[in-house]
This record gives sequence, C-alpha cells and structure tokens, in this order.
Amino acid sequence: MYIEELRFILFRRRTAISLFVLGAISVLLGVVVATFGNGNGRGGGGNPFLNQISHNGVFLGVSAITTAQIVIIPLVICVAAGEAFAQEAAYGTLRYLLISPISRLRLLVVKALALSTYAFIAIIFMATVGLIVGAILFPVGNVTTLSGSTVSYLDGVVRLYGVALVEVLSVMSIVGLGVMASTLTDSAIGAASISFGIVVILEILNNIPQLVHFAPLMLSNYFSASNDIFRSPIAYSNVVKDLYEQLGWMAVTYLVSWARLSTKDITS
Repeated sequence: MYIEELRFILFRRRTAISLFVLGAISVLLGVVVATFGNGNGRGGGGNPFLNQISHNGVFLGVSAITTAQIVIIPLVICVAAGEAFAQEAAYGTLRYLLISPISRLRLLVVKALALSTYAFIAIIFMATVGLIVGAILFPVGNVTTLSGSTVSYLDGVVRLYGVALVEVLSVMSIVGLGVMASTLTDSAIGAASISFGIVVILEILNNIPQLVHFAPLMLSNYFSASNDIFRSPIAYSNVVKDLYEQLGWMAVTYLVSWARLSTKDITS
C-alpha cells in the first residue's frame, strides 16, 4: 500500500513540475552568480552561503536549499500533502478507503510516510542538482566552513547532504500540517492554502520581536539549524532543538488528523 501511495504521488504531472521548479532554483542561482558574481558581499538575505558559491561549487546546493526553505519548499510540500485525503474525498474514493479492511490509522500512517518520502526525494534532488551544476560552473576543491577551517571536498559534499537531511527533518511538521488540513476539507487547493497559510503566519509571528519568548513554538524557528552542519566542529544543539520542535508539531497535527479521520462519515 505504501508503494502504491508513493507511486501515485511521484508519477503525477504536478510532482514532475514541482521537482523541475526545485531543480531550476539551483540552476538559476548558479547562472546568476556565474554571470554577475557573488555581489561583493551585498545582499544575500542573511544566507551565509551565497557569497561562497563562486569560490566553491558545493555551496550552490546548500544556498539553493537555504534560500528556498522558507517559501518554495513549504509550498511544494503543502500542495502535495493537501491532496492526501481532500482529493480522495472530492473524487468520492475516500468512502471506499474508509470502509475497506485497512484500518484508518494505517491509512493515515501510509499517506504520511509516502508524503515524507516525497519530501525527502524532493530535497535530495535539489541538493544533487545544485552539486552537479556547481561542479560545472564553479571551482571545486577544499571547502572553507563557516568557522573558517578547511575540509576536503568530499567532506563538503557529505555536509551538503547533511544540510539536506536536516532540511527534510525541518519540513516534517509541514507534512503534518498538510495532512491535517487535508482531513478538514474536500478541496485539495483549500487544504494546501490552509497549511501554507499557517506556515506563512507562523513565519511572520516568528519575526515579531515582542514574541521572542514564543519563538521556540514557531514552526520555522529552527530552519536555520542546517547552517550549523557547515561549522567545525559541527554544532548539533539547534538540530536537536529542531527535532523536538518538529516532533511537537507532528504530534499535534497527526492527533488532529486522526481525530478527524476516525470520526469521518463514510459518505464523505
């Protein structure tokens, strides 16, 4: 059942378009930096890796992920997760799933695992495209970390995928939000809008100084934890905090999803 659900997600046209968009971010970012330079330290929106791209191609994949992690990656995931149950309800197939011998809890777990796998594939794909394009457009060699020390290129590649894995961890709560929203409506677009809207609202709240004491509760508060993978030695404290934050949000969203799904009428 998991394989079938994953195949259903991956072989849709909108999934191909989403992967194309994520890959295009790496390509576009690489072409811009190769054409116009790194901006001589100006701009970057706080991204510590942008000015390093022209010095080492491994930073292209890192920069693409950290640039897209606030808007593009959450949007792509919300669109996919919003269809989990809403689209089934809209097509009238959800009633057959609910009365099938498969338990509703198993159905929820399978869809959540399939969507989490999709998020993993999408982000790893983005990192891989960035790594390849970076190697083509820019020099490769020893990598200078954010701490100023130098590591081998192979170590830099491993750290790039470490950043990708931390990013996968960071979006697990967004998968949960999308699934939760999908159980609340029979409109996939509506579910995607609800979940992405919550992500945007929480990001706005996270940037209000007066709410600094509530920052650990904001979904995106530790999104920048992936930056610490490129420190020497690697700092794991924020990654661990990110894990706790994601587990908290996942617990809430999946409990709501289960509560809604377990009481959902089979005529839905």
